[in-house]
Amino acid sequence: MPPKDSLPRRLLTLATDNWAARAYWALLAAGVAVGLALPENLLGAVPLLLTAPLSTLAIAVPPVGDTLAGVLAAVWLLLSALVNAAVAGALAHRMRAERHA
Repeated sequence: MPPKDSLPRRLLTLATDNWAARAYWALLAAGVAVGLALPENLLGAVPLLLTAPLSTLAIAVPPVGDTLAGVLAAVWLLLSALVNAAVAGALAHRMRAERHA
């Protein structure tokens, strides 16, 4: 078990323990559901837009195969979402700290 102040634990805490990060995850889950339900529609790009700017780097990666490219894209999308949720969580913590100061 990692120590309580390790970087992965702090990142996961920021990405899950407040209303801003949870709202972001809910919005992303809804976007992924819409993208899976309507893949031929323009709404299929919603998860990519919700995880920008990091997810746009996946466009620059050359395709390596259908299955591997799909797995890599899903992992990159999840990592991009984790970073964005942690940023939203850090901003929410900062706003709360300033309000109570």
